Amino acid sequence: MADRNTLEKVESVSRIFAAVFIPVVLGVAGSIANQTLERSKVRDELLKQAVDVVFFKEKLPGESTSFEGRRARRTHWLEMYNSLADVKLSNEFIAIMMEQDTLASEQPLYRIGSPPAPTAKNENGPESTNEDELGHGWVAVGRLDSKRYSDVNFDVAPNAITHSWTIKRDNIIHARWSVSLRYNTRNLEDRQGYSSAGIGLLWGGECAKVIDSLVDGRFQTWAFIEIVHCPAVPKSDPALERRAMSAAPSVIR
Repeated sequence: MADRNTLEKVESVSRIFAAVFIPVVLGVAGSIANQTLERSKVRDELLKQAVDVVFFKEKLPGESTSFEGRRARRTHWLEMYNSLADVKLSNEFIAIMMEQDTLASEQPLYRIGSPPAPTAKNENGPESTNEDELGHGWVAVGRLDSKRYSDVNFDVAPNAITHSWTIKRDNIIHARWSVSLRYNTRNLEDRQGYSSAGIGLLWGGECAKVIDSLVDGRFQTWAFIEIVHCPAVPKSDPALERRAMSAAPSVIR
């Protein structure tokens, strides 16, 4: 009799558990499924937008038409695509796509055969005529602590980078794509009355010797540079040759 009573109590507790907790479990499972579905929809929409911007050059909302504004927008959507797509874009392809908004007629283009006039390094004080302080301008190297390829505008040797993310003097850096060349590090291209900060564009694929380097408040590394010949690539190393060629995409006119 006692065993029968115990069995009946267990069955009663089981029925109560089923009546109370099963709907809760089903509700939680349904909520998770809905959230997963919503995230999937958002992911698909973002991926579609990234495809439109990266591959079809769809214009996004906003009035900024400056070189820096277009470059920042393209960087964002290239990395958005790579974070969502199953097939990732190669670094070589990213380098080519980063040039798609570069207009050769928009700013003067400078390279080893036609550099700009030497300018003083005036970022840290009054202008100087010391030849050691003269160069061709400042460039934004990028976020050297980032793993995203498009966040860094130059190839920089790991042993050239200091613990504070500056670049050691006299090291050669290689432009992955065309980069703004500036009189100083104040990136005010979109602000009225500050257009004089820009010198022009350093052609993608060119090399530069670092004269000085600093990190700004946004943790972006800048370098005061002199445009120089790129180091010779040993013909015995085809991998280096391919990398050098891929880093010099043509500018879209």
